[in-house]
Amino acid sequence: MAELKRIAVTGAAGNIGYALLPRIASGAIFGPDAPVQLQLLEIPPAMDALRGTVMEMLDAAFPLLAGITQSSDPAEAFDGVDLALLVGSKPRTKGMERNDLIRENGPIFTGQGNALSDKANPECRVIVVGNPCNTNCLIAQQNSPNLNPLNFSAGSGCRFTHASP
Repeated sequence: MAELKRIAVTGAAGNIGYALLPRIASGAIFGPDAPVQLQLLEIPPAMDALRGTVMEMLDAAFPLLAGITQSSDPAEAFDGVDLALLVGSKPRTKGMERNDLIRENGPIFTGQGNALSDKANPECRVIVVGNPCNTNCLIAQQNSPNLNPLNFSAGSGCRFTHASP
């Protein structure tokens, strides 16, 4: 059996997070012999939905699922993680411009970047899906000085190869 992998998923009770979790627990990311610890982050109003998601995951009895942590605290959710899937973000609503979306989501990714820097495995890989993913990826990366900037990727396939001043 391979070494335990800790994987954080933000917005875990949302549609994308909900679809990702069974794939992670089945070995689709780290292989069929790597046990995984899911460390799920949600906003406080969605914690009840997250509890339901966790019950479904436990009922499925995935043999690689070593455990699940549920939290609304990024420091707890990112503690020791090897992979962070930053899925959760405020969605664009009707009439919302890109600048409005960045104004809403930027602080989320600033805080998550700080928590990743302080708590994650120093070689943690970070994939940002939350919209606008390119900008949010850069925000998270710029706020994670203790992580390798090459380990950040946006859901669009962009990779930031250097830190800006």
